[in-house]
Amino acid sequence: MLGKLINANLFRMRRSASTYIVIGAFAAFMVMVFMVMLGSQAISSGNAEFNEVSRNITTGGLFEYVIAGDVLCLFVAIGTVVFLHGESSNGNLKNIYGKVSRKYTLVLSKTAVILPLVLIFVGIGLIASVLASLVFAPHCISFGGHGWNMMRFTLTHVLLLMAAASLVVCVNMITNSTMVTLIASFLFCQFGIGLTSAITERIHALCDFTFSDYTLLGNMYAITPNSSGLECLRASIVAIVVIVASTLVGAYVLERSDVK
Repeated sequence: MLGKLINANLFRMRRSASTYIVIGAFAAFMVMVFMVMLGSQAISSGNAEFNEVSRNITTGGLFEYVIAGDVLCLFVAIGTVVFLHGESSNGNLKNIYGKVSRKYTLVLSKTAVILPLVLIFVGIGLIASVLASLVFAPHCISFGGHGWNMMRFTLTHVLLLMAAASLVVCVNMITNSTMVTLIASFLFCQFGIGLTSAITERIHALCDFTFSDYTLLGNMYAITPNSSGLECLRASIVAIVVIVASTLVGAYVLERSDVK
C-alpha cells in the first residue's frame, strides 16, 4: 500500500505546474546568489558568511554554502507545502482516507515523495556551484579533500532535509491549514537556529551539554565536509528520530480527524 501511495503522489507531483515553479524559483535564486553576489563586492561584503566563501572560491565551498544552513531547508519546506496544498485542494485525501487502514502510511508517503524534489534541489546547487566556479575561479574547480567526505556530507544533509519535510507534513496534519504551515515553516527556518543557539548558550552556562547537536537546524549548520563520521552519524540519527516522531504524531492526528 505504501508503494502505491508513493507512486500516486509522485504522479501528482510530476503533473503539477507548481512543482516546476518551485524548482525554477530555486534555480533563479542560485543564479542571483552566485552571479550577482559573487560579482558585486559591495553586496557580498554585507554578508559575513558569504564573504568568507567568496574570498576563497572553490566548487566545494560554494556547494557547502548552498546545502548547509536554512536556505535549502526553506525551499524544501515551500515545496512540501505546495505539494500538500495541491493534494488537499483536489480532494485526493478524502478519496483515499477510508481505503487506508494504517494512517501512518498516508503520512509517510507524503514525506517520501519529497525526496526527488530534495535531490533535484541538491543537483541544481551542484550545477550552480560548478558554473560559478567556472565563471569566477576557473583555475580552482575543486571540491577539496576526499570525495567520500563530500558524499557523506551531502547524504547527511539530504536526510536532514527529509526530516524537515516530515515536520512540515506533521504541522500540516495538525493545523489542516496551508497558510499556517507555510508561516510556521518560514519562522522555523528563519529564527529556529537563533533560538537553538540561545538555548545552547544558556545550557552551556550550567553544563557542557550541547543542545544544538541534537536539533535539526543545529545539525544543518554544524555538518560540513570536514565533519567526522560520528558527527554525521549523530545528525542522521537526529533526522531519523524526527521523521519517525513526525510520522507517528501526524498519523495520530489523522486517525482522529474528521476526514470523510
